Parts: sequence; structure tokens; C-alpha cells
Amino acid sequence: MWFVALLLASTPLLFALIRGMWFAPYPISETVALMDLAGVMDPSVLSAGSGLDPRVQAFFDPAARAWYRPLYHFTWWAFWRSTGSLAATLFLFKMLEAGSALLLLGLFLWRLRPKSFVECAAASFALAVLVGTPGFRDNLEQPLLYTLVGMPLMLIVWMLLERERRGWYAPVIVVLTMIAVGYKEQGLVMLPLVLAAWWTGAPGCSRTTTLLTSAACMAYLIFRFTAGGAWPPFGQDIGLGFSIIPASTASERFGGFPFWVYAYNAISTAANVLFSEPTAGVFTFVRAVRDGHVEPWQINHLVSSIALTAMVTWWGIGVWKRDAGGIWTTESRVVVATVVAVAASGALGFNYARDRLGGMAVVFYAIAAFYAMRAGIERAIHASRGVMVAASLGLLLLAGAWNIRALGTVENVRVMADKSEREWLADLQSRRTEFARQTGYLQILEAMVPQGTRPLSAPPRAYPEWVAAWLGANGI
Repeated sequence: MWFVALLLASTPLLFALIRGMWFAPYPISETVALMDLAGVMDPSVLSAGSGLDPRVQAFFDPAARAWYRPLYHFTWWAFWRSTGSLAATLFLFKMLEAGSALLLLGLFLWRLRPKSFVECAAASFALAVLVGTPGFRDNLEQPLLYTLVGMPLMLIVWMLLERERRGWYAPVIVVLTMIAVGYKEQGLVMLPLVLAAWWTGAPGCSRTTTLLTSAACMAYLIFRFTAGGAWPPFGQDIGLGFSIIPASTASERFGGFPFWVYAYNAISTAANVLFSEPTAGVFTFVRAVRDGHVEPWQINHLVSSIALTAMVTWWGIGVWKRDAGGIWTTESRVVVATVVAVAASGALGFNYARDRLGGMAVVFYAIAAFYAMRAGIERAIHASRGVMVAASLGLLLLAGAWNIRALGTVENVRVMADKSEREWLADLQSRRTEFARQTGYLQILEAMVPQGTRPLSAPPRAYPEWVAAWLGANGI
């Protein structure tokens, strides 16, 4: 009954989010180039054998380019080769993108499955936390679904590890891990999670599962390091302090292996999960305070993240003390998994800091938020009247702040869609001129004009300016 109530309460948010993703046009920047790289609109792709096509071989060659996303490029190639239609290719890719987000959110609600009113309230809050985190919001950018595909796969792996052991778990976990890694190397977060599950005695994690997953990931890393060629010190522009430094400038300034900058990037990625600051390595809130232009949404993001991280820490310490020296429980394993996921996501983000790099960690952060909110409500219920009133007010304010952030994510999808449409209108002619000699690029560009310039199906903003200031629409 309570799970049904949770679904009914969550449906408007989920519907608005997925609808916004579905009707958003693909942006002109990156999308056309990525499709051209994958051979979309190239007739030779339709006639080439999948095992012999040199383009496919290049996808899986780690020396071909500094960033390695073989399954991502292969997805574009496979959709085009199987359909031969640009419209069908875009449709299938949109299905994968929106479907990944919907699968993640559906699995998340199924994982929590409330059994009481208190758990239903805590689960609703946890959903708002997941949707409202920068690590989730930033991964909704089209068509960059690298980590978005891995997030539900990681949750499936964790749910299997928490269930009674079956013989087929090990190969399924290895396959899901390799798929996530193939879309983006953030999928390697699964390895420390499996190790943590084995160490804490998760019922579904056997020694075979641990060994096979470790072997698969180690084989991938050996392949990546030995066949990857020379890597630049920085894969993309980096944020440092209050500014963005171009990758080439950073390489010249900091040398071939700038350990302290890598440590800064890693800490920035982890801190963004916990405090929503810094953003892409830049301390945007501090800069806004310095410049005297602090927006309400910035205050809401920082304060609500600090408050929730403090509450999760309080809950985690309590669980650790309660279960110390005894049998590991589901809650204590979530504590370990959250710490491991945040640390691993940060470590894998050493090359450059981006909000999206924390995507694998925010799933566990939101699960921890569920348990922390449940513990907070239960503590408030059994406290004295004065403490109960104060605690209840604080929890309501925290829940309200995160629900505003969740609505801000929905608004972010709408604003990004509107931005994509404006870019098509403003940049189309300049792109035609710039890429006039690249036949494949130009062919894709012209074929995508209708979807990029059609009137936006999503409704325009229908609320006053002060609401936009709290949702963060003015900061996108």
C-alpha cells in the first residue's frame, strides 16, 4: 500500500522530468560531431560488416583518442546501421536516454519500498535528493548519457548483492560492470563497491563474484594503460579556484603529472556530491559572495547540502556504533557503500572536475538520505514535545529545500531544451560555413535542422521571476 502511495506521489515529478527530456531537441554542439564520428548518415556503415568496419575498430582502440567511450560511439553506429534512418536513430537514442533515467528512478523507488508512513515520507524525500543533486542533473545533458547509463546498472548490481545469492549473479554483475565502463570509466566505481560488499558480508556477493569482477576491471585497466598511448595531463578544461583554465594552458603551467591539481580535482568532485560546491572545480558560491551577486538557489543548494550531509553523517556514525563488532546490516553496508562510492568517484575524476562525474555516488548518497531521514523522523517522534516540534520543523524545511531543488532539475531540462533551440537558430549558418568541406557533418546537420528548429513542445516558463531565482533557472 505504501509503495503504491509513493508511486502516486512521485508520478508528477517523474512525468515532468521524462517528458522534458523526451521533447527536448538535440543540441547542435557536440551532437552532430558525435554522430559524424560514429558514421551516422554514412552509407558505407549500412553495408560494412560489423566485425570488419574500421570505424568500429577505432571505437575500441584506446589510442585513437584521449577520451575512451567505446560503447557510446558503438551505440550511435549500431542504431544507424540497424535502421538506416536518422529519425529512427534519434528516436532509439532518446529512448535509451530517457529510459535510463526512468529505469534509475523506478529502481530507486523499488529499492526503498516503504512499509510505513514514516518510510514513505523518507523515500519521497530521498527521491527529491536524487533528482536534485548536481550529479544527477548534469548527467541529463543531451546527448551525453555516458554516466546516466551506468547509474541504473550500478543500482541493479547493488540490489543483486543485497539479495540471497544465486549462481548467475557473478556473470551478470561482471557484464553490467563492463557495460557501464564501456560507456564511461566512472563505471569502475562498481569494483570498490563489489569489494566493499564482499568485505561487509553482503548476502549476494560470493568470492567468485569478487574475483571475476576484480579480474575484469584489472584486465580493462591493463589494456587501457598499455594500449592507450600518450595521454595529455588534462582531458578537458579544469576549474581551479574561481576560474576555468584551458587544458592546454593547464598542461603548460602545471607540468606532466601535477599531483596537487589531480588531488584538487578529485576532492572537488567528491565535495560537489556532499555540498554542491565547488561546481566543475570552481567555487561559484564563494565567487558570488565576493562579487555581491548571490542568488537564492545558490544559498538553497549549499545550505540544504550541508544540512543533509550533516544528517547523513549523524546517521552513519550511529549505525557504525550500533553495528560495530557485530553482524553487518543493510544500513551499515549502505554507510560503507556511500563512503566508497563518493571516494571512488572523486578519484576517477582526477583529470578534471565535473558535476556529472559524481553521478555514480549520488545514488548511494540518496539511499543514505532515506535512512537518515527515517532515523531523524523516528528520533523526533520519541523526543519531548519541544524537541519534537523543533526537529519536525527542521526536517520539513530540509525536505522543502530538496523538493525545490528537484523541481529545479525539471526546470533545468526545460531551460536546456530552450537553449538548444536558440543555438540551432543562432549557430546554424555559421556551422554550415565552418564545416562546408566536411560532407558527412554537413549532411547530418541539414537532416537535423527540423528537430532543432521546431517550436518547443515543452511549455514555456509560467511562473514569476522570484520563483525562477529559487529554482536556479537564472543560473543555467
